[in-house]
Amino acid sequence: MTTPTPPSRDAEHASLSRALEDNRVDASPTALEEPTRQLVLFRLAGQRFAFDGAHVREILSGEAPVYFVPGVASSVEGVIHLRGHIESVIALHALLRLTPGDGVGRVLLVEAAGLRTGVRIDQLDDVCDVALSALKAPPETLDTALKPFVDALIHQSASEAVVVLDANALLTAFQAGQG
Repeated sequence: MTTPTPPSRDAEHASLSRALEDNRVDASPTALEEPTRQLVLFRLAGQRFAFDGAHVREILSGEAPVYFVPGVASSVEGVIHLRGHIESVIALHALLRLTPGDGVGRVLLVEAAGLRTGVRIDQLDDVCDVALSALKAPPETLDTALKPFVDALIHQSASEAVVVLDANALLTAFQAGQG
């Protein structure tokens, strides 16, 4: 009785090389990265919102003093002094017809529709890049007060969505005296 001779190392290597070549996968880099959009996510009246990061120039502490200005629209909280410039601060709650927050929150310095202003928010959640495919068109059932100001929705879970606000539409409405 003869025992089979084990294959030589060279034969194993040749066999492995042949198998790898037969099942070769092109490992060259591919452009799998999807275009993204930077968003500033925040909370307002317990709801989640976002602005396009291209419109947010700065995120300020909400503790800076805001000075009341008599005779301005109810959506204007007042003005702040920011490095030698006077900037208005809009209460976003009033523009969106939401219940005002009870905390200090933060102020986003937003530039859109030819206007630069502070926008009061309750809480800053995150600044992140979101894949364009994650942005969905707003549904027809959206609250009529919000509808003109919504650019897109992001569903982060089955029960929670982020409303991406259109900064141009909001500041245009503010300039037109809405809110």
